[in-house]
Amino acid sequence: MDNFPKHFRVDFIDLRFHETVEPSLVIAEFRSQGVALATGRPYNQTYISVVETKNGKITRYVDFWNPLVAAEALSTDQTELGGVVTASGSD
Repeated sequence: MDNFPKHFRVDFIDLRFHETVEPSLVIAEFRSQGVALATGRPYNQTYISVVETKNGKITRYVDFWNPLVAAEALSTDQTELGGVVTASGSD
């Protein structure tokens, strides 16, 4: 997300690294706890990062996260999500 710090104030917590059989592959799992600055709504997200390295340098970095959590935090009117299953699992 462009300009993440302009949209959210968060702390990143619970960093865990998952062991792989490939030394050049790192999988990290972590969470954020915070708020969307525009709405004051909570922004609590879980992330999975996959990092590949070669010769000590990062060659690939991919983040996985739930965009519905961000949409819910940024929405000023929950009806804007209209029929989409929200991060909490309800309509």
